[in-house]
Amino acid sequence: MSFDLDKDNSLIDTSVLPNDIFTRIDDDFFSIVKILAGYSIVNILRIQLINSARKLLNTPDVFAFFRIESEETDTLKAESCLKSKTGEYIVKPGIQVGLSYLIKLLQKKLKEELALK
Repeated sequence: MSFDLDKDNSLIDTSVLPNDIFTRIDDDFFSIVKILAGYSIVNILRIQLINSARKLLNTPDVFAFFRIESEETDTLKAESCLKSKTGEYIVKPGIQVGLSYLIKLLQKKLKEELALK
């Protein structure tokens, strides 16, 4: 059975987010990310200095940095990606889903906050 989070917003419960999520930065933000999306996502965001919910929501492609060849990205690629026989790196599905869930939570929370104003 497959769920489409884009169509079923009932699976997105923003009560799991603290009310001050949009003012949290650095470790305060990453502690929430770790709980909701996992430590790998924290590492992926941290290396790019995406240290707040607003920065995350304004990042068009969080995984784009994996195209950069460097020691730092190689370490994260080994942890977060599968390497094909052709040498292509594919972000592990659980990491993709974790980030997608987190972004959808934040988007819904932001819509809720804007509706209250």
